Amino acid sequence: MAVLPSVPAAAPSSTPPASAAFSIPLACWLLGADQAAGPGPTPVEGAALERLDAVLAQPGLPEDLLPRAAALVPQLLAMLRQGDELPVSALAQRVARDAVLSAEVLKLAGSAYYRGRGEASDLQQSISLIGVQGLHTVIARVVLKPIYDHAPGPWSRAAAPRLWLHAEALAAECALHAEAVPVFDAYLTGLLHDSGWTAAMNLLDRSGVEFGVPSEAFAGALERRAYRLFGRAARRWAITPAFAELGADTLRYSLGTSPHPLAVVLREAMPAALERVRAETA
Repeated sequence: MAVLPSVPAAAPSSTPPASAAFSIPLACWLLGADQAAGPGPTPVEGAALERLDAVLAQPGLPEDLLPRAAALVPQLLAMLRQGDELPVSALAQRVARDAVLSAEVLKLAGSAYYRGRGEASDLQQSISLIGVQGLHTVIARVVLKPIYDHAPGPWSRAAAPRLWLHAEALAAECALHAEAVPVFDAYLTGLLHDSGWTAAMNLLDRSGVEFGVPSEAFAGALERRAYRLFGRAARRWAITPAFAELGADTLRYSLGTSPHPLAVVLREAMPAALERVRAETA
């Protein structure tokens, strides 16, 4: 069962990249472009991809590519453990200490999805209504959002405003597609997938590549590498066992060919997520 209200599920797709069904590649949309700059890739774009590949050839992802994650992921794990161990009254006291977290819990409990399941007039009733699983999704969204704070540089600055929008939409769509996997694992996968894009934009900034609208070939190549960068991060973070397994899976498979259940969910959810955010920002 999905934990968040969202748009209807998208039809399954198994052909990468996920944005292929649309006239504009995901990389172009993230960078605010209406279309690709041509078929490409250009020599400059080819050199940029070589720099990304050099990082992907390393055994792990350099921590400074996602600097906020080093502090945020342990914080998330600690809060999730508390959510499993504490009674609702104690959880409400903990949540009440964080104004942002409290507001998100109340917002979710008051959504159309949960209003049909009961009424909640305070924080404790709201937590009881959304359940531990719903609380986990709120905690993850609030704690992990700063991972998408952009680094200085033109590529990161251009992508940052839309990265979080896409991450939230992808998380909701993944939850809708979570039929064979735990909903929270699916939600977390969607929420953090775009951290690979954050790392990719950071690398482009550091490489000194002049900012510009990517070619179609470069956009597709970036999308494939962003998934692999996300996998490196997921493997290191190991927030849940299945999430860590997906990270290891990215070393062997692309998103379009992976049989891992979370990769299947992600693959099916991405077209609907992109359609949703494109409509919201039109």
